[in-house]
Amino acid sequence: MTRYDELTQIYRQTRQTFQKYEEDCSTFARELVNGLLEYIEWPRDQEITYLAVGEEFDPNNKFYALAGAMQMDAQSFWHFGVELRLQEPNGSYPLPLVLSFFIKKVDDYFIVKLGPEGRELKIPESKRGQLQPFYEAVYTQIKEFFAKRYIQAITGNERQFGFITLI
Repeated sequence: MTRYDELTQIYRQTRQTFQKYEEDCSTFARELVNGLLEYIEWPRDQEITYLAVGEEFDPNNKFYALAGAMQMDAQSFWHFGVELRLQEPNGSYPLPLVLSFFIKKVDDYFIVKLGPEGRELKIPESKRGQLQPFYEAVYTQIKEFFAKRYIQAITGNERQFGFITLI
């Protein structure tokens, strides 16, 4: 085996390791979002959209699969947005808002942040199905946004509040 052949084998193994890492994070992200939607009892007939966070929001170009929306930042977090449309009970006054999530895997833990400045939460890989406290924290932050910051958001120029962005 030549040195070049040895390098190509190392490259292939490293690339496959990274692909597995990306797949693990993508699978966890999907489980996280689906679990959150189930927790907040999101209507199954109401569409959600994945967005690439950090890109300028273009309402005509936001049809990403979750894996396509996930981008890696300088701190090695995969980040993505989930656009939800809330509306009044009769369907009027729809409001699109984006929740931004940051995820990475370190050893046997997933680290999750809500928004780029959020506190890092370590979730053991073996307990990834036990995320009720995380879902409750997200739900509480959304409720607090509407109780305390919604009027500021719609009357001011600021569109981003923690991990919630109005579009």
